[in-house]
Amino acid sequence: MTVTAVVDFVTVVFVLATMFSMGLALTADEILASLGHHRLMAKSLLVNLVLAPLLAFAFVLTVPMETGHVVGLLLIAMAPGAPFGPKLAEISRSDVAFASGLMAVLGVVSVATIPVTVALLMPGDVAADPVGIARIVVLTQLLPLVGGLAVRARFQSVATRLHPPVQKLSTALLVLLVVLLTAAYAGEMRQLVGTGTLLISTVVVGGSLLLGYALGGPAKSTREVLATTTAARNVAIALLIATTSFPEPAVLTIIVAFGLLSLVVSGPVAGLWGRDTQGQPANEQT
Repeated sequence: MTVTAVVDFVTVVFVLATMFSMGLALTADEILASLGHHRLMAKSLLVNLVLAPLLAFAFVLTVPMETGHVVGLLLIAMAPGAPFGPKLAEISRSDVAFASGLMAVLGVVSVATIPVTVALLMPGDVAADPVGIARIVVLTQLLPLVGGLAVRARFQSVATRLHPPVQKLSTALLVLLVVLLTAAYAGEMRQLVGTGTLLISTVVVGGSLLLGYALGGPAKSTREVLATTTAARNVAIALLIATTSFPEPAVLTIIVAFGLLSLVVSGPVAGLWGRDTQGQPANEQT
């Protein structure tokens, strides 16, 4: 079995476990509560589905980059709804319920938006199959998410027992995937240094963080959630699309690098916000 085959298998299982874990942890009330904030949800969808991809696309148009790096940067920018969004909200002591609901909504709507964005923004010389990408997102993201939600709704005690081991499996697979990709593409990782690609990725992550904070509404708790959720893109689905539709080392390398950078930026920021909020009354956090 080749390294590429192992990476493909681990990626698929990682995405399935991650989305199923998300569904097991969510409730219908959390999703409905998020949808009830119409203006906030509209702005959340705008910044995650439109502004973040367009920010990456602006750099693609203005800065010369290798084609593989262009594809990888656009793919990760087009993939919203990182599974660890609620964890960042927990760290920042923000609105965890809104973070969970937003994560579920983004997971559902991205079934349509990712293929459309790929068709609109990918360079003309890059062969893309929007229908095939939509099928991948439905089978590996939407179905396990809905399955987890169904288990939580019908058998809450089962979901409570299942969630911790499935979440641990997801985390372990993410670590394994990063190790495999780093080992397989260490040379490509080193080649990123000095190309400006890492700097561009950092600017896109930082810009997404600022856009999310600016559009997160008057409440500090929702501004922080939208900021970290927008900055932390969905590495899982981006990697899966890359391994099935754009299996070039340069594409996978930039997705992994971007994912690590987003954690390096959004994680400490969430921690700082959490320390600032600690001990404050609830009415001072809004």
